[in-house]
Amino acid sequence: MAWAARSQRFLAGLATIGALGCSSAFWNSKIYADNEAPASNNESQQKKWDPLVNHNWMACGIGGWHSTKVSRYDYASLPNRADRYTSLAFSAVRMNHGPNWVYTAISDGIRGWEASVFVYKSLIPTLRSILESLMAKHTTQLGDPDEIHPSAKLEKEVPSGELDQGLKRAFSNVEHGIINSSTSEAPNAYPLASAITGATATVAFYDDETKILKIAHVGDARAVLGRRVEGEDGSHHLEVEVLTSDHTSVNLSEQARLGNAHTAEEVSIIRKYIGRDVTRAFGLAMCKWGQDVQERMHREYMGEPPLRGIPSTTMTITTNSSDENTLQSYLTAEPEITTVKMGPDDFLILGSYGLWKSLTSEEAVGLVETWLSRKCFNLNGPIMEPTEEHFVERDTLPVRLPDESEDDTTWYKRWNLPKRFICVDENAGVHLVRNALGGAHRAFTEGLVMVPHPFCANNR
Repeated sequence: MAWAARSQRFLAGLATIGALGCSSAFWNSKIYADNEAPASNNESQQKKWDPLVNHNWMACGIGGWHSTKVSRYDYASLPNRADRYTSLAFSAVRMNHGPNWVYTAISDGIRGWEASVFVYKSLIPTLRSILESLMAKHTTQLGDPDEIHPSAKLEKEVPSGELDQGLKRAFSNVEHGIINSSTSEAPNAYPLASAITGATATVAFYDDETKILKIAHVGDARAVLGRRVEGEDGSHHLEVEVLTSDHTSVNLSEQARLGNAHTAEEVSIIRKYIGRDVTRAFGLAMCKWGQDVQERMHREYMGEPPLRGIPSTTMTITTNSSDENTLQSYLTAEPEITTVKMGPDDFLILGSYGLWKSLTSEEAVGLVETWLSRKCFNLNGPIMEPTEEHFVERDTLPVRLPDESEDDTTWYKRWNLPKRFICVDENAGVHLVRNALGGAHRAFTEGLVMVPHPFCANNR
């Protein structure tokens, strides 16, 4: 069977289970070309087995998006709340000067879905517009400017610092659209709902010419890099590098950012209102508007009652719109940015916070590597009843695992199940979703998936 080196970059999967999400990108991976995948066995002789079969997954090659380095995009979404709480976005753009820019984003709603949908619809387009404007400053137009797609010559690379500022400006513009537009428009349920609800977001931006990957991150999702490195003896092993930090109150850098600006009582009021321990997020305007704005929105626009117990003296960050739109410093939508140069066979996983309540970073990387090594991307047809050969013991994952005493995940402990995994899916996103929901404990996984909304939020 012929093999095809389809790409330097292989975006394997983006998966969500309500607040759970993950995405993987692979470098220099060898996969079957679409027309080279072997035929499946006789379907009539196969027993269909898949407790997730009734859910919508997506796996597709992305040659149609003109990317020569990213060959495939998989995602899976399994909500534990309203369907639109978690949003996934992808865009690949061929620039006039040659390279491809690839954007992937995952956003997760807080106290509702509206802000997450706003971020989903606006963040990548805003980011593209800003970064392409930056690129235009460093390019020279070639040929006829009236051409539909005129060619251009890149005079010099856009400095990394300028790209970082562009990423921050995109996040700021989207935040401004969420927070401030609802205070200036006539009463309208959707802008107000987008402002009052919140969203975390993580964006991966990749330039396939420079092989530079940038992660811009707000909230408690996570970006994890799996990197194959060569040891002194010539052997290869996987290294796990976490590219983001959780923006929560226990994060030391967030504690340093906040300093002593808020009393314990004020923090308690904010966290109780949010219902989640995050210190960076879009929206959640009731924690950002001043008391006068909150009272006006409540009085004139039928908004929520103002948050009490947070004195106006703590509202320290002001916008340039007016004195009344004064923001608190506890919550911000300014992203942390990480830059890394990708090497051969590296891969990336993006995951919203629910994924990391079931799997450690090392387990997720090990599961993706197992998925690749077993060529699961080549499965074609219904899933058969798994046998022992499909099962994966935790201690056999091809990665150095932390001691079990260092495992801070909670769901498997709450379910009172040992971590035992399975490898049966052709979609990398589904593969991670399945193993975050019980893995080889098939009957349990099936029961867990079938728990209806809203009760499933207490179980997964």
